[in-house]
Amino acid sequence: MALAVAGLLAAGGVAGGVWWSWVAPATEPPAAALPPPPPVTATLPPPVAATPPPAVAAQPAEQAPSRLARMPVLMDLPGILAHRSSAPTMLRLAEETAVFVLDFPSLDQQGAALNRVAALVEKAGLPRDRVLTPAEMAAAIARAGDTPATYYYGHNYRGAELERFFALAARDGLALSPDEAWVEAQLRLARGLLPREREIALVSIAAPGPLMDEAARASVLRHELSHGYFATRPAYAEHIRRVWREGFTEAEREAFRQFLAREHYDRSNEEVMLDEAQAYLLHTPDPRFFSAAHLGLPAAQVERMRALMRRGAPGLE
Repeated sequence: MALAVAGLLAAGGVAGGVWWSWVAPATEPPAAALPPPPPVTATLPPPVAATPPPAVAAQPAEQAPSRLARMPVLMDLPGILAHRSSAPTMLRLAEETAVFVLDFPSLDQQGAALNRVAALVEKAGLPRDRVLTPAEMAAAIARAGDTPATYYYGHNYRGAELERFFALAARDGLALSPDEAWVEAQLRLARGLLPREREIALVSIAAPGPLMDEAARASVLRHELSHGYFATRPAYAEHIRRVWREGFTEAEREAFRQFLAREHYDRSNEEVMLDEAQAYLLHTPDPRFFSAAHLGLPAAQVERMRALMRRGAPGLE
């Protein structure tokens, strides 16, 4: 990723392989939602002035240049869930200050800002060495049976992945859209708030609307934040990798690869596969988004996989 599928998605809106695909819940009850990892008691570093973003072809008419580098507000999970804005806004997660949340007023604007990053980083069958042109991006979305709004319902990227996207676009002389330029400015600002050697994560969420109700938005946000934890908490990430390699059987790993390949993820990227596995198993409580039925495995087996990942996970016990 209000309970009826037809009430959530426009006709044909998510056909194909966007990761927040909807299937009928399995007959077994969904696993209980897990609380987010406990707050990290870290001293917030003093603000550091952001490096001004490079000039781009155009800026949004309603967006003054000074707003590009607006200092993010520190918020906890309930605060982010309640947040609404008429313009894209960057927030900073209180529980993990290396995770930044880009909150968009609509799925369309979220897609305009981040769909080309998704195409570069993890979508199957698309180049990993260059940024798509706008026409190529539109064609890729059409082939997937999606719209710009439904290509992804939430995004998550490490700082290094976003930096590579902007470097490749600059190398090839590709103009950034106004929304992409805004993301670049937020990345520069976020980088300046932490030591350079500390990895950061930028995740995104959009306001609820016809394609995503309040409950779906909450599940999407928890899912995306878990990717932020994976990117910024080395001990947590290493635990997940070890369980994936040593705790899961090859058949269980393959079940996840097939599930994610149906959502047009690049199944050859093992790091993406195991990162998505932890996000779905531990941080996606809504059965419309994930259940044993999505993997085609018995409920008891999926619960075993969930228990293996939860047991000993830093921040979850």
